[in-house]
Amino acid sequence: MAHLLYVPVVHSSADMGSAASGYKAAFIARFGDEKWEERGEEYTAIWHAIHDAVDQAIERFGGPLQHVKLYQDSLPVCDHEAEMVAQMTAQGSENHRLLSVLIERGAILVGTEALELLLEEYRILQAPDHNEADASDLLKRRDRFIAKRIGETLGENELGILFIGALHHVDRYLPSRITVEFLTIKRG
Repeated sequence: MAHLLYVPVVHSSADMGSAASGYKAAFIARFGDEKWEERGEEYTAIWHAIHDAVDQAIERFGGPLQHVKLYQDSLPVCDHEAEMVAQMTAQGSENHRLLSVLIERGAILVGTEALELLLEEYRILQAPDHNEADASDLLKRRDRFIAKRIGETLGENELGILFIGALHHVDRYLPSRITVEFLTIKRG
């Protein structure tokens, strides 16, 4: 059997790229600077808890990190995955910082998404008349692609770790040979 640790994530402003400054400005305008700072501290605490829980899951797995494969929401299959993770880490993404730490320890980064589906999502979300049905259909197509990609690249007796946005349901489309464990974290 292959094993997959399913890590639902909430994206930070650092994960939003060019949209981050607009998001931060809108948040502060609505809730204030103090709430923005509190949100940042909570986000950091959550990622420290995720890091600890991922380390515990790897320890339970017991295999070498060369048998651990990392899958990341919005990371396209291309020849530049490691550079993209390094860039997001440098921008302050806790999610990508954890990926970088695991890669340094020997885990294998795997391109996870179809670039054309990510570009389609960008176009849909930028369109002034986009509708939720189109976005929902695209999310399902992305989930199917991600599940297929995991099925093709995660071998027997390997552990995959999928960092995925909370709206996704990749687990519904995974091959039955992959057992899924949903990450639970303990905070405080």
